[in-house]
Amino acid sequence: MAEVAIVTGGAGGLGSSICAALAEDGLRVVVADFRKDDAEALAAGLKSEGREALAVGVDVGDRQSVEAMIQSAMDAYGQLDHQINTAGLMGRFAVADMSEEEWDRVIRVNLRGVFLCSQAAAAAMRPRKRGRILNVASGRGIAGAPYSAHYAASKGGVIAFTKSMAVEVASDNILVNNICPGRTETPMAQAGYTDEQWQAIKAEDPLQGGLTQKDEITGLVRYLVSDAARYVTGQTFLLRTP
Repeated sequence: MAEVAIVTGGAGGLGSSICAALAEDGLRVVVADFRKDDAEALAAGLKSEGREALAVGVDVGDRQSVEAMIQSAMDAYGQLDHQINTAGLMGRFAVADMSEEEWDRVIRVNLRGVFLCSQAAAAAMRPRKRGRILNVASGRGIAGAPYSAHYAASKGGVIAFTKSMAVEVASDNILVNNICPGRTETPMAQAGYTDEQWQAIKAEDPLQGGLTQKDEITGLVRYLVSDAARYVTGQTFLLRTP
């Protein structure tokens, strides 16, 4: 029976690439996103290519919504093998100008969301004594970043959470790892910059090719859900400096 993967933020720029890559590898993919219409469109596209896919609407910051997402996957496929948490928000504010509402908005999705999704996924995986949880953090969670302290704090929290949870669930053969891209060619990463600013950022990248590309991240995801990574847990994979 083909393995099952839930991808939160699955209709987004990075999430959709991960969904497509896993479906291409023969996994049954649950496209989970706050924008259910976009999730349904992506799932329909995958099905038209002969892949197995399910669209689910989810608010990752709400426990009942997360539990319903997990239950939808279990009802449809009877198992959960991989939980990939890509759902996230950004915002550009100086600390001095940041409201509590803006802080809470980002922390709720980026950190609370990872906690709720990981907790619920592990509960579904535990009876079968196997599973993988991948959290998309960020290089900013390691190095920090001006004008996005709440984003950096949320991703730094994800990194620490992942390392801690990996130890707790190791005896259940559940592996938990982080992927930390640098700036990536996605609409969310570019939000808040003018086209001129974005091109300047790309030009400053010290590595050839400019910024992290989505296929570099999907390649790492493919490795981490494979048998080749069966002893890899609690690790943080930093693709590029921010």
